Amino acid sequence: MRPKPAVSAHRRDEAGLTGLTEAVESGAEYVEIDIRRTGDGRLVVHHDPDLAGLPLKRLTYERAQELSPRPVPLVSEAMQIIATRAMGHLDLKERGCEHETVAMAVEAFGRDRFVVTTREVLSLVEIKKNFPGVRTALSVGRNLWERGAAHDFAPLRLIRKAGADMVAVNHRLARVGVLRQCARAGIPAMVWTVNAEPVMQRFLGDPRVAVLVTDHPATALKLRDG
Repeated sequence: MRPKPAVSAHRRDEAGLTGLTEAVESGAEYVEIDIRRTGDGRLVVHHDPDLAGLPLKRLTYERAQELSPRPVPLVSEAMQIIATRAMGHLDLKERGCEHETVAMAVEAFGRDRFVVTTREVLSLVEIKKNFPGVRTALSVGRNLWERGAAHDFAPLRLIRKAGADMVAVNHRLARVGVLRQCARAGIPAMVWTVNAEPVMQRFLGDPRVAVLVTDHPATALKLRDG
């Protein structure tokens, strides 16, 4: 019997450290964090490029903490929380974070207990060069008005160029043929971010899906295992 899809618990910035702990305690196999760098070089868990209307890359970590309505976790402390019970799903939101993030993750999780996702092909090439054997996934699913969005509908060439082990595909794209393309090429798929129960049920029952990413891991686990 084919293994059921793993669940990755996604937590947006508004959840803070409490949300990370809740995600770990949900029982999900993975916990996802979004990674960016502050102006003074600290790696932090933050989804958007801006904080309080200012570019995060121009703010010191101390100033980011002052402006944020809740604590901004450092990636190092987030990894320590996740590693207690789950594997890491590390989503790089910008270039320049690759080496430090992966080196930190190898120390926190071990080489085979995390996956790095990003839409940046060159980031994955760099990771594969410096950390052979670390699992990576190319993220596809940009908004239609974003540069490069057309490539997301036929991503195999870029996945191969990146040397990625998996594809991380937006659930809408997955339903219009991208999941089928990748499955035919033997590329495992992570599907994100799936929050509606009927859609969860669909992908949890799909043998082509390796990982389901959701903001509601408890619901996904109940549907999968119940």
